[in-house]
Amino acid sequence: MVGQILANLSSSGSKELEAWSNPERDLRRVAELDYAPSLRALLDRDAIENVVHSARGIFPDLNRQHDPVNLEGWLKGSPLSSIQKLFAQVTDRRDIHLQGTPFTGEGGLALRGFFVDRDGESLKRPLIYVNTAHHPVAVAATLFHEVGHLVASEIFEPRHSPVQFFFDVDYASHLEDLGELTADVVLSLAAYPAPLARKIFGALEKTTADGKTLSFPDRLLPRIVEHYRARFGVSLTAADIPAPRKLNYLGGMIHFAKLRAALLAEYGV
Repeated sequence: MVGQILANLSSSGSKELEAWSNPERDLRRVAELDYAPSLRALLDRDAIENVVHSARGIFPDLNRQHDPVNLEGWLKGSPLSSIQKLFAQVTDRRDIHLQGTPFTGEGGLALRGFFVDRDGESLKRPLIYVNTAHHPVAVAATLFHEVGHLVASEIFEPRHSPVQFFFDVDYASHLEDLGELTADVVLSLAAYPAPLARKIFGALEKTTADGKTLSFPDRLLPRIVEHYRARFGVSLTAADIPAPRKLNYLGGMIHFAKLRAALLAEYGV
């Protein structure tokens, strides 16, 4: 099934593959958007609590603190070994199919992964695919995102879309989709556990009395980039990452930081 989905990627994701080649546009959209209204429209406080509770069934320390042992593995050990441990943690706690293989065909790096829910007939267990051709930390982030889709399938009405792709592009559109936003919430909580989120984003203030706008100053960008460098060893100055992909990664960094800031400001999560 994974092979069939990947073989048909160019037709099913043609719009996203085309947009992937123009990362500047998507980066600009993410930077300009206010995330708080979209968050309130799709996920209230009770829903967020349900998401966190369900995700902790797989990742017990989600939003509590980064495990220093795992961090040491990312920074000094084998990234592949750390990814394999994350994969095992998911499959040990949920009855799912999980496959991680590199996919580097034409436009293949635009794809981070996908989720397919069970249908009771051809697929009796949910399926998660992760494209391991990306940077190891991006691979781990994709796994958290796809687990977020699994969580959404368990606590919300099932979606009718057969495959939910995660492309490294058009993050702004996730703010209009319950499944994608839920998946992004799980990833943002993994990237910025509460103690760290309060340290980085705690001083942000809403710019209107009714809370419709959350100020996200440009001065936070260096702190976000440094967070990924210091905690995960990801550097956007690395020579082995092509410039367009650096922009895609940067768009994702800004998106998940803004979402995490909105979760903290709106719900104190």
